[in-house]
Amino acid sequence: MKSVAATFVLLLGLTACAGPGGMSPSGGLMYQVPETPSVVYLTGDTSSIDIDAGPMGTMTMRGTGAATMAVTFAPGETGVQVTATFQELNARLSQPMGGAQTATEDDLVGDLVFTMDPQGHTTVVSVPETKGMAGELANPHNLVYEFFPLLPGGAVDPGESWTDSLHYQIETGMGEVESSSTMTYTLHGDTVVDGVRLLHITMAGTADVVGSGVTEGMEVTQIFSGDVTGTILWDPARSLYVSGVFDRDMDGTVEVPAAGMPPMPMKVTGTSRVTIQGG
Repeated sequence: MKSVAATFVLLLGLTACAGPGGMSPSGGLMYQVPETPSVVYLTGDTSSIDIDAGPMGTMTMRGTGAATMAVTFAPGETGVQVTATFQELNARLSQPMGGAQTATEDDLVGDLVFTMDPQGHTTVVSVPETKGMAGELANPHNLVYEFFPLLPGGAVDPGESWTDSLHYQIETGMGEVESSSTMTYTLHGDTVVDGVRLLHITMAGTADVVGSGVTEGMEVTQIFSGDVTGTILWDPARSLYVSGVFDRDMDGTVEVPAAGMPPMPMKVTGTSRVTIQGG
């Protein structure tokens, strides 16, 4: 069962969507180069995976991650070019059948660069080189597809909502992950935090994830789906994403055909947080 526990690294589609959105000077909710083009984001994530292994009992795995990421926005071919540098990274997966797996900023060499259009659809320009377990525990492609939400690209009044879908596939050193999600965002209006007027946006939707790969010579398939919800705060004066909190609650199965067991039920929960440094 050690091989099953290790395949937690395939569960890359979990990270809740989070990202900037707000009223631009032209009156639209869209991506643009912000007034402050260079910022630092602090991110944190906790994940819990419980697998019902039948007579063997419940296998519980815990994942944690924290990062300090410098982000620069500049004009790009399709709207905005984003350059992200991991200044600090601490990712860890602990599981009962083996030692903990970890990754740090030293395991990511180079910057992550991608472009996005006014609605947030992204195109990868370049990714950092990954070492050790970084490609599984902190895959840079996840940030490209899931850090920023999809926006309407035009004017939105308080109380209005917009819905969009996201689908992507990424490969890691241990297999492939395919993620599909549909999210609805709602602009609720203004809120005041520490004397600063911010826009309050909520998000709710569903995600479906399929992970497959080979671990210790055995094929492993993980399929899970469920709900993702979140809250976003955006500073319209600076055109900057200020903070976000996102929760996921998903169910699925893990299957290892070579083990001769039926698919094992799996529960996946977690919370992700994003905060701009300095508020």
